[in-house]
Amino acid sequence: MNRRALALLSVGHLLIDLCQGIVPALAPFLVEERGFTKAEAAGLVFAISATSSVVQPVFGQLADKLALGWMLPSSLLLSGLALAIGAQASSYPIVLLAFGLSGLGVAAFHPEAARKANLASGPRRSTGMSYFSLGGGIGFAMAPAVTLALLQFRGFPGLLVLIYPTAMIAGLFVGRMGVAATIGLILGRRSRVHPSDASHQPFTRIEPPGRDDWRGFSFLCVAMVLRSIVFYGINTFLALYFMGRWGQSAAEASRASVAFLGTSIIGTLLGGWMADRFGRRETLRVGFTGASVLFAVFLATPDRTAALALLVPMAVFLFIPTSVLVVLGQEYLPNRVGLASGMTLGLAVSIGGMCTPVLGLLADRFGMFSVLTILLAILAIAAAQTYTLPAVGRHEPELMPATADR
Repeated sequence: MNRRALALLSVGHLLIDLCQGIVPALAPFLVEERGFTKAEAAGLVFAISATSSVVQPVFGQLADKLALGWMLPSSLLLSGLALAIGAQASSYPIVLLAFGLSGLGVAAFHPEAARKANLASGPRRSTGMSYFSLGGGIGFAMAPAVTLALLQFRGFPGLLVLIYPTAMIAGLFVGRMGVAATIGLILGRRSRVHPSDASHQPFTRIEPPGRDDWRGFSFLCVAMVLRSIVFYGINTFLALYFMGRWGQSAAEASRASVAFLGTSIIGTLLGGWMADRFGRRETLRVGFTGASVLFAVFLATPDRTAALALLVPMAVFLFIPTSVLVVLGQEYLPNRVGLASGMTLGLAVSIGGMCTPVLGLLADRFGMFSVLTILLAILAIAAAQTYTLPAVGRHEPELMPATADR
């Protein structure tokens, strides 16, 4: 396992998902301070989610065939600049366009970064991918707190601070590749190495063994799409739920999002550890089922403090599948790792954000409790879907211990 490469990729993932997570974190402030409706605020989440998902499989397909290492620094810059500058506009169409461009940067980053993380992880793919996913989890977890801190510090202009870290990490990616390597990547040159050398050369391509299982991958994507709808729904409307049910301000209600996303880090690491020891499918079933049960208890809780406390274990279970879904997708399509990464990290995941405008309309008409109840039903269906996942096949015993799926 190449820990240095994974560390840099994880930090880049942190910043990319921080930018993406700031958009739903801004929703209650845009409603409160700029007079946007809930549907309009949800439309901004849709904008960044749609652009980050629809074209991400395309970037993934290109990553399997062409040299896209240069996309890592450029995508970071695009995502950070578009978000920070776009947030300064008072016109809704301009904000919508800027957030859409930020989502394009997110789309360009994920497939190539996940492909490199796969190579850098060596045989401990779930553990290595959990480190990579941890970066994204921390980014999402930080988003509400960072958004609140920057807005309290200088208002919306405070978001311009995001330009500095994205530019710095983009420079580190260029430095990691080196000037000559960067030019070579831009020109489309890439070396091929033996799989045993992959963990030490994360910026190269290997030829993975095994055959592609499109049936298993399709079943996995269904579960991912449903989980994505639930995640984006909770991430977008959790603060608004606390505001409506217990009369909290936007700043007070944002603490619920901090608690929910902050605990997700534990679930991400725990999921990677469990999957390498007990199997990918078993880990997914534990995560989805546990999250469904705790979500139901959360909605039935009348006390605000108890509801806030329940967010902690609920987030742990909901995020246990995070890295496992990506690794299992890559193992279902071992000859198309970039495409699998683009689908699992992009299209399947971000479809949830694309559904938020519909959820916003339902929230405006029927209230937040009704929307969260719908999300609970969707999560229960996703949990049932995990029991339909087939074993990876002959490729799986090389990646998992004797207790794993075979």
